[in-house]
Formats: sequence, structure tokens, C-alpha cells
Amino acid sequence: MATTTKALEELGRIISLFSSQELPKMCAQALIQNVGPSRKWSLGNKLVMLLHGTSDARGYKQWQEAGRQVKKGSHALYILAPMIRKKKVRNEKTGEEEDLEYPAGFVGIPVFRYEDTEGKPIPEYQPRVLPPLLDVATKWGVEVEYGPTVLGEGGSYNLATNVIRLCQEDPDTFFHELAHKAHSTFEKLKPVQDPEQETVAQLSACVLAKIYGYDATSFSWNYIASYAKEKTSEAVGKLCLRVLSKVERVIALILEEHEKEVVTTK
Repeated sequence: MATTTKALEELGRIISLFSSQELPKMCAQALIQNVGPSRKWSLGNKLVMLLHGTSDARGYKQWQEAGRQVKKGSHALYILAPMIRKKKVRNEKTGEEEDLEYPAGFVGIPVFRYEDTEGKPIPEYQPRVLPPLLDVATKWGVEVEYGPTVLGEGGSYNLATNVIRLCQEDPDTFFHELAHKAHSTFEKLKPVQDPEQETVAQLSACVLAKIYGYDATSFSWNYIASYAKEKTSEAVGKLCLRVLSKVERVIALILEEHEKEVVTTK
């Protein structure tokens, strides 16, 4: 019964997620190709994993097979597996009784986060498709790396180390972090999630995504709305208007750098 209770708790988390504005972002993170067994999991179980702050979770023996040990005192999270039952039904064509399998609920399967293990390093994730404008990051000396999410973030830009870290493949996440870099070239950025800074980055990302044939409008509105004083069209519009000149400058810097020819010396 304990595992069933755990399964119901995780199911409640998923239902809450589907009722929030975080779902599109979390789905994008969940669909990224993983190196571990979770790449074969259902989307629901991948979301459970992300809700627990990790992008790689495995069973106790699976971690041992990968050369890692679960740290003492670590607590498992539970993914959902259907409980399959059988019942006898009569085949109307043959008149014979046959076994019919049917789902009778869920049971929780204990797995542990990568962060709760230690041992051999796990091979780094390599993206299937590199995002457009990656050359701009290279020209600016920005290192771009992919890795598991820590706090549910899609990506981050570290001003001190000049590193963009991506936890999902959608191009507008890269555009968002690249916009932070461009913004930092003409204004000192605050080391916090500042509403205006985040609006500059996401509005720039939305425009760049449109230029390259991606639609990030819905996610961008919800993201910016989370930083506005009120989640209304008027509040979001005012916030965007306030940073519009900075957005224009960010986009110009990125596109102009992209269009520059790379000069090589012999």
C-alpha cells in the first residue's frame, strides 16, 4: 500500500502541473533526449522526475550498474507504473474463455536522483540539433553547454564565467540566455531574477524565435506575465513597452554579430 500511496501523491503533482502555466516549459524539458533509462519513460514519469529537480533518475540497481552508489540517507522519488490485472472473458466468435489484461490503477516504483548518488561520471548529454545563432555565442567567447536541470530551469547564463547552460533543446531558451549576454554588454545586470531583465531576454527570444520560424508567443506571454505586477494584458504590455528600446538594441547586437564575416589570419 505504501507504494500505491506514493503513486497517488505523484499523480497529484502531475495534475497540479497540468493546471499551471509551467506545463509547456516542463514538457520541453521532459522531451529532451536523456542518456539514462528515463529516455524510455512516459512523459508523465519524466515530468515527475523534473518536479523533483533532476533530469536523471534510476533504480538502485540501475545506478550500481552505471558505477554509482546511492548516498546514505537519500530518499527515493516514485514514478508511476500501471497495475495490470487479468480477467476471464468469453470470446463471442469462438465461445471460449480468454484472459483479458486491463489497468487497475498505479503503483509507485522507487528511483533515485542523480544528485543523490556518487561514483563514476555519467556521459554528458549531446543535443540532437544545435540552435540557430550559436555562432554569435562563439564569437562573443561564450561557452555553451548542455546538462540536467537543477531547479526546474530551462537554462541559465552565468555572467561571471561567461557560460550558457541549457537544460532543453527549444531554440528560444538559447535565445533567452544569449539575449542576457547581449544585454550585459551595454548595461550592468543584477545578479537576481529581475523583472525588466527577464522581460528583455524573453521578449528578445520571442522575436528571434519568430525570425527563425519558431513560435514562442504563448510561453513568452506567460513567462513575462509571471514578472508583471498583475497577470493582465495591460500589465504585460506596460512591462514590455518599458523595455522595448533595450530589446531593440539586444536584437540588433545579436543579428549584426551573426552577419559579420569571420576574419581569419594566415
